[in-house]
Amino acid sequence: MEKEAPAVAIPYYRALFGALGWGVVAFALQVVIAPGDSTFLLLHTGWILICCVLAAWPTWKAAQRRGWPELWKLFLLAAPAFWVLRLLTLVLQRLLFG
Repeated sequence: MEKEAPAVAIPYYRALFGALGWGVVAFALQVVIAPGDSTFLLLHTGWILICCVLAAWPTWKAAQRRGWPELWKLFLLAAPAFWVLRLLTLVLQRLLFG
C-alpha cells in the first residue's frame, strides 16, 4: 500500500492565480464570441471573478494534498471546478436576467 504524501503548505493565492488563468480565457471567449454593451460585459466579468474565487478553494485543497506548488499544475487542476461553476453561473444568469 502506498503512503499518502504529507500536506504541503501552499498559499491560497497560488491556487487563485491558477483559477484566474481560466478567468482570462473565459473573458477572452466572452469578448470574442458574444460581444455586448459595457453593462453586459461587466456582469459577465463579475460572474467570472466569482467563479475564479470559488474554483480556487478546491484547487488549493487538492494541491496541498498532492504537494503541487507549480502554477501550471494549479492551472490544470482548476479547470474542472472553474468550468462547472462558469456553466452554473451562465444558467443562473439566464434564469435571473433573461
